[in-house]
Amino acid sequence: MNNKIEYEAWPELSAEAFNISSHLLFMGIQVVGKLMLHQPFQAHWSHLAMPLNSRGISTGIIPFNQGSFSVDFDFIDHVILVSSSWGKTGKIKLHSMSVSELTQTIMETLNKIGVDIKINLTPQEISNPINFDQDTAPRIYDEKTVNAWWRIMLSTYHVLLQHHSHFCGISPPIGLFWGTLDLRDARYKGLHLPPVQAMSGYIARNSMDDAQVEVGFSCSNEKYPYPSFFAFAYPCPKGLELEKMKPEGVKWVPSINEFILDYDQLRKSKNPEADLLLFFESYYQAVAKLDHWDPKFCVSGVPI
Repeated sequence: MNNKIEYEAWPELSAEAFNISSHLLFMGIQVVGKLMLHQPFQAHWSHLAMPLNSRGISTGIIPFNQGSFSVDFDFIDHVILVSSSWGKTGKIKLHSMSVSELTQTIMETLNKIGVDIKINLTPQEISNPINFDQDTAPRIYDEKTVNAWWRIMLSTYHVLLQHHSHFCGISPPIGLFWGTLDLRDARYKGLHLPPVQAMSGYIARNSMDDAQVEVGFSCSNEKYPYPSFFAFAYPCPKGLELEKMKPEGVKWVPSINEFILDYDQLRKSKNPEADLLLFFESYYQAVAKLDHWDPKFCVSGVPI
C-alpha cells in the first residue's frame, strides 16, 4: 500500500493573485473575528489571535449565554462552519460575492443557531474602510489562491512553534490576527511602556504597552503588499537596521521599520523550514543584544 501524501507545503503564491482575492477573504475574517471581542479581554489582545487547524482557521470557543459557539473557516472545502455547544450547526459556502452579502449570510446563520450578537460593522486597521454592510461591490474569491495562502501559514506555523518553544518569557499563543491578517508569534520583555502620541489609539495603547518582538507571515501590509515573512520590534532599538540578519536575502525595509524575507526567496531554499527559523532566531538575538533582554528567556525547548 502506498501511503505517501501528496502535499506541497510551500506552494506558489503571487502578490497579484492574492490581492485580487484577498479583500473578500480579509473582510469575512474580520466579521468573524469581531465575534471574538465577546470574550474577556486579555493583555495585548492575545484573545483575538485565531488558532490554525488542519483545514483552516478558527475563532476557538466563544462564550455565549450559558454555552459557547465557534466559527471555523475551512480552506479545503471552502466553507464557514458554525457550531454550538447546544448542538445546532450551520454552513456557509465561500465563493465570489460582495462583502455585504457575506456579512449578512454570516449573521443570519448565527441567528439561525441561536446566536444573537451585534458587531461593529467598520473594518479595523485598514485605510479608507467601507462598512461591511455597505461594501456591495462584487469581490473575487479564488479557492486555489486562498488554499495556497493557508498552506503557507500552516507551514509557517510549524516553524513558529519551534521558535515559540525557545522562549520562556511572556509569549501568547501563536495565531492569525484578524485586524491585520498576519500570522505572528510575539515575545514580551515584561517592561511596561507608557503610551506615546503615536500609539495613543484604542488598539495601539492596549497592544504596544510592553517592549516586544514579533515575527511571522503576512501578505496584507499596505506598505509592503507582498507575501513575506516579517520581523518587528517595539520600541525599535537604535542601530537595529545595521545588524546582519540570516539567511541571505533578508532585507531592511525603512518604510515599515522591519526586516523582511520575501516568500519567493524562501521557496528557493533547499531547506525552507531551517532558513525561516534562522531568520526568526537571528532577529530576536539582534534585538535582545541591543535592547538588553534577559538571556534567561532563551531555553532549549525540550523537557529537562
